[in-house]
Amino acid sequence: MESNVDPMKPLFHIRETECLGEDHRVYQGKLEEVNGDFGRYWVGDFSDFQAPGEYVIDVYPDTAKDFKSSQIFTIDDEVYGQVVEKGLQCFSLQRCGPSTTGYHSPCHLDDGISANNGKFLDVVGGWHDASDLLKWSDATITGLLGLLAMAENSQQPAMMARIFEEAKWGNLYFLKLQDPQGYFYKYGIGGDPVEQGNNWTDNVRGTADDRKVVTNVGPSYLQHLFITAEAHMASLYRDWDAAYAKTCLDAAIRCFNWLKSQGKHRASDTSSPQASGQTPPGYTAPPENTYLQSGTGACAGIMLYRATGDRECSDYAVERAGLFLELQHTQSPDSELKGYFYEDEARRRGAPHIYNETFGIIGYCRFIEQMKKQKKDTSRWEKALALYCDEYLSVMAKLNAFGIVPYQVKLDAAVLPGARSYGGVSYRYFMCRLNGKWWVGSNANLGGTGITLCKAAGIFGDNKYRALAQPMLDWILGVNPFDVSLVNGIGYKNPPEYVYTGFKPRTPRIPGSEMCGVAGDDQDRPDLQCGSYHTSEIWTPMTIQAMWLISELTRGVRHEIK
Repeated sequence: MESNVDPMKPLFHIRETECLGEDHRVYQGKLEEVNGDFGRYWVGDFSDFQAPGEYVIDVYPDTAKDFKSSQIFTIDDEVYGQVVEKGLQCFSLQRCGPSTTGYHSPCHLDDGISANNGKFLDVVGGWHDASDLLKWSDATITGLLGLLAMAENSQQPAMMARIFEEAKWGNLYFLKLQDPQGYFYKYGIGGDPVEQGNNWTDNVRGTADDRKVVTNVGPSYLQHLFITAEAHMASLYRDWDAAYAKTCLDAAIRCFNWLKSQGKHRASDTSSPQASGQTPPGYTAPPENTYLQSGTGACAGIMLYRATGDRECSDYAVERAGLFLELQHTQSPDSELKGYFYEDEARRRGAPHIYNETFGIIGYCRFIEQMKKQKKDTSRWEKALALYCDEYLSVMAKLNAFGIVPYQVKLDAAVLPGARSYGGVSYRYFMCRLNGKWWVGSNANLGGTGITLCKAAGIFGDNKYRALAQPMLDWILGVNPFDVSLVNGIGYKNPPEYVYTGFKPRTPRIPGSEMCGVAGDDQDRPDLQCGSYHTSEIWTPMTIQAMWLISELTRGVRHEIK
């Protein structure tokens, strides 16, 4: 795709908006013409100009005497604070159950009926996930994980108190999704088809509109996310609410013990509850080593070790981290790409980052952080992370003018159209429409990758990784080919929202909620798809990863929370 850029003089000025004349220009910078994967763009950097205010940028076409000006933008320490504040309000507005803050509360007080045996199962509470009324466990628990990480990053009492209140509300639902045997349910209120349960109810138990609860056992990575969340809750709440912290820790331990009873989670080791005659609904044999499973496992084990001091938990974490490293592509000729991770042991495809898959690499980073705090030798683990950041992320970010990275490499170019190629490896920045399969935009990839890079900056003490993370957030907030902010209520232009029409009243446009993001066409060119669920629906994993990324980028900055 060739961008429509005019010939330009290689400079730009920043001008205060209250002033029209050239005398009120406050900064001059250089423009660089970049011809990358998305075409030709003029790129300028003014990160060293930080004076608060409202400004426009003036550029100077070679073919005209008059300058051209950008939209108004703001430099203010609290711009990011607004994203965090509105994001927290978004979670509050998405509350389900006997809430006083949910946009249609109280709601769904009759949740729900077990899809397996038709009996009542109390799963009242939690958060609606997206632009609908479902409460997908795998999506919404990412919100809890991110909120807890933000609280620990902040260490500000007002911020922590606000987050702890919201986290406890969300966790009300997750604790109810734990089976008496210890495992965490897949789906909860949500499942296939998505229309099932996507309705308002009369809030009276035993009537025809009661929603079904899917109680199948969740995959190993979902057990890991639950353990991580509950162990982190226990550690953070210990001084705030000791009794509640114990409840969370007991839940994490029971889930971990259930996982141990299932064997080592490899295809060659399929010990299962079938032997005891207590097969959970939907149980399948433990899967092979996968990117998401092993990365989240390393995090779950080390976070539970942090909360308990049980050596068995740290051993589990080290084992899972070792399996994670088995998936990295480490050796290639100098002309070929390396450092990326494969999806699974088959090593045919790179790991995709679509919505919660980023928690694989984020979990691995959190494992390293905790190991360093315990004064353990982390050189092996750090070497792999450095290879990922230096030989993969850094290399790919330089292939386009915006500094973003692909959602997947080493993909099946024969099946997926528009695959680009670099260093002997195929890649795409965006998912696209393909034979009716499900696809969404790229914001989870960008947010999660930014978090990973910020964590690498902390682990290595090198801000070059933080600089690589910044463009990921910039794209989400408006530095993209469409000049739109993908966080509702932030920036001067949001795309048309996705509206699900299957129920009334509809989900409102919620400030602070984040859309799925820009998708791609069949040639991997950016495609906004305004109003479609693929790009314009709000999702919890996208919302929380942008908030979390901001908390990593601004660690130590005080944000005022109302």
